Amino acid sequence: MNRIYLDNAATTKTDEDVLNEMIPFFAEYFGNASSLHSFGKKAKVILEDSRDFIAEFFGADSKNIIFTNSGTESNNHAIKGTAFKNLGSGKDHIISSSVEHSSVLDTLKYLESRFNFNVTYIKPDRFGRIDPAEVLNSVTDKTFLISLMHSNNETGAVTDIKSITKELADKNICFHSDTVQSAGKSQLNFKDMKVNFTTVSAHKIYGPKGIAALYIKDKTLTDKLLHGGKQERDLRGGTENIPLIAGFKKAVELLKTNMEKDISYYEKLKLLLTNGLTEYYSDGIIFNSDTINCLPNIVNISFDRKKLEFDEEMLLIQLDLKGIAVSGGSACTAGTLKPSHVLRQIGHDEKTALGSLRISIGRNNSEKDIVLFMNALKEIVKNK
Repeated sequence: MNRIYLDNAATTKTDEDVLNEMIPFFAEYFGNASSLHSFGKKAKVILEDSRDFIAEFFGADSKNIIFTNSGTESNNHAIKGTAFKNLGSGKDHIISSSVEHSSVLDTLKYLESRFNFNVTYIKPDRFGRIDPAEVLNSVTDKTFLISLMHSNNETGAVTDIKSITKELADKNICFHSDTVQSAGKSQLNFKDMKVNFTTVSAHKIYGPKGIAALYIKDKTLTDKLLHGGKQERDLRGGTENIPLIAGFKKAVELLKTNMEKDISYYEKLKLLLTNGLTEYYSDGIIFNSDTINCLPNIVNISFDRKKLEFDEEMLLIQLDLKGIAVSGGSACTAGTLKPSHVLRQIGHDEKTALGSLRISIGRNNSEKDIVLFMNALKEIVKNK
């Protein structure tokens, strides 16, 4: 049975060129970048070359990029580091949204429960977007941090970050944006966004798992998350993972070449998918992803149980048995039968949210994949 992977928002297949780029740094050039001998110097060169290239691609200076092991670590560093720097300052208010990634929401809940920070969670619109005006109206004289994702990892909804940050120019408020899902599907320029922190992760752009980056704007005060070394400009202790960093650089090189073509291709397949679903299910299907201000590769759908027959709890399993890999929400909350918190927040009841699907298209998908997915879905979710 041919298997079809349509869960690229969870992770992407590591590109073969990326794999080949990493191999020498596991075996031949294995030195520690902090060592002064020739083995260390070779590692140091690829470390700084990678930092320079990745920074340039995302519109940043290399001195503002530090490497971490995941988007989750980067998000934790930005939020906890800023919060701990503000302990005892008289400022204790954070603004975020109720549809953030779990690495943000769980971190905020930790700060609330253990350190008595106050957090305002902005509710999303029908498609998961956050209203900039509501964010700005929530600012108080005790607000020191705003944390909002650039695009939602489940619905693909893009929030207008720049319209918020431009209004904060004269306020002493840090802004953190999780851009993990947006990288490679949306033009990102960290300086132009006027944010203090952004997060990107290699495995979302056909790079390896276990390596990510955190952008920290000049003069942004933050505590270290990991202590024990002077690596990464004394901001993140620990020996740098040179093979994965080399792979990260190669993934960004490929992105620089392919991104415009990728986006156009995603849009083409997304249109084929949405048109096919609408044609077959008519108003029995509920689109949780908008056609505007949305990533080009994500389609999130729910089903009207009054018009369609299906088993919410078996939907993903039945598709997997037919060789189709999709998800019901974020990969970080998978493995349970709990409904997506994002879909609950945009207005779905528990059963509708539980029976929803996120289809996320990647560079390696084809029109045939989309057709086969729809054919499989028709055998599982049937019109009454």
